[in-house]
Amino acid sequence: MRLIITLLCFLLGPFLFAQEGYKIEFQLENYEGDTLFLAYYHGNRQFMADTAVSTTGNFIFEGDEALDPGMYIGVRSPERTFFQLLVDNDEMHFSAKANEEDFVNTVRFSGSPQNSAFYEYLSFLDQQRKKTAELNEERESASERRVRRIEKELEDINSEVLAKQSEIIETFDGGLVGAILKGNKEPFVPEFEGTEEEVRRERFKYYKKHFFDNVDLTDERLFRSPVMFSKVNQYIEQLTSRHPDSIKVSLDYILGQMEESPAVFRFYLAHYLNEYARSKIIGMDAVYVHLVDEYYREGRAWWVGEEQLQRIIENADAIRPTLIGKTAPDITVQKRDGQRVRLHDLDYEYTVLYFWRPDCGHCRRYTPQIIDFIREWSDKGVGVVTICTKFTDEVDTCWEYMDKTEGTDLMLNLVDPFHRSRFSVLYNVRTTPLIFVLDEDKKILSKRLSAQQLSEVLPLFMDNKEGPVNMEQAETGE
Repeated sequence: MRLIITLLCFLLGPFLFAQEGYKIEFQLENYEGDTLFLAYYHGNRQFMADTAVSTTGNFIFEGDEALDPGMYIGVRSPERTFFQLLVDNDEMHFSAKANEEDFVNTVRFSGSPQNSAFYEYLSFLDQQRKKTAELNEERESASERRVRRIEKELEDINSEVLAKQSEIIETFDGGLVGAILKGNKEPFVPEFEGTEEEVRRERFKYYKKHFFDNVDLTDERLFRSPVMFSKVNQYIEQLTSRHPDSIKVSLDYILGQMEESPAVFRFYLAHYLNEYARSKIIGMDAVYVHLVDEYYREGRAWWVGEEQLQRIIENADAIRPTLIGKTAPDITVQKRDGQRVRLHDLDYEYTVLYFWRPDCGHCRRYTPQIIDFIREWSDKGVGVVTICTKFTDEVDTCWEYMDKTEGTDLMLNLVDPFHRSRFSVLYNVRTTPLIFVLDEDKKILSKRLSAQQLSEVLPLFMDNKEGPVNMEQAETGE
């Protein structure tokens, strides 16, 4: 019986007495500071995880609870330079020694094979970069024959780097260092046949389709490293057309892969909701509304409280009626003499709808510019419709301003003293000035333009009626 118990203890020992928490020790030579910070990545941001203080260069990060696996950074104080550090599920207790005068090439790890491999790779890259720089410098003044040899040497260096990556990825398959190096690899693009334009188009399509072949978008370790955010950002910003419909498709594709990982999905959904809520590019509010409809309204953003969720949905609903491409809400307002005017009855090929206030500083600057604009464009089928946003007894200030401003008779000037049309709700008029451009069917072509942008936009719409134009929206005032 004693023998059986002894054998069980021997076999189960590593599990019964497995180290908990984390302990990371650094011995730094020639480090003049007395403080070292440990920080972690969270998407595109970094946050503090721990602090170590030492006057002898021996720094210890230690805690009872395990760290979330991912790439960490050791931040030096006070200069705020840093070095990278890998923390994986099975490597949370290790030590390292390094000389601060050449950290990458002198650091040596004990108890962390992945960090050893990672810094061996970084040191190898450093050497290859120096060789590449020397060869590129030599190429500038080399003979044609020597240039060909240099290009062959550069190709060999690139092959060596790729081979080194593959070696580490294979050795640490499933490990963080393997996942990071694999995630940084570009997808292989095969050869295509056809014209130059056809080959370029097919290569791009293949590259985009296979862009995430080497990245697991559910791996929370990569989420806590620069790799995932860099790849996702590149996919959205560089590989996706800057049109709301294209961006919506790309975001759905990415978020669909991430949804199995709650932390990753939560971060990126909130990140892109906020990004497109703040976007200054005209028309990108359509992406915001799409994210609200597809994810928040459908209960997929489980972390959002009921009150905040309602505010988000209400905001999307306020924006929805005036998304580019939609038919502008029909409203009936009135002239100075009380004659009623229905927006959709106006017979302009292009309608510039301008919401303004006489006490708005931006409006006082915009109005003369819009008058100059209509002087040039009135004979081209363009009409300007102004709607003063003052109500009741303050409406007189609208007419007073118009009376003393030359050229206002070139525009159709309207008011709605008792807000019967609900224009401020239908057009989401929260600030002024606010400008919309409508086509002859009263479809919204563009919005939130500055007065100066009108002369840039109209010719583009006249040449290409598909619009919208990708422009930065104007600043508004009160």
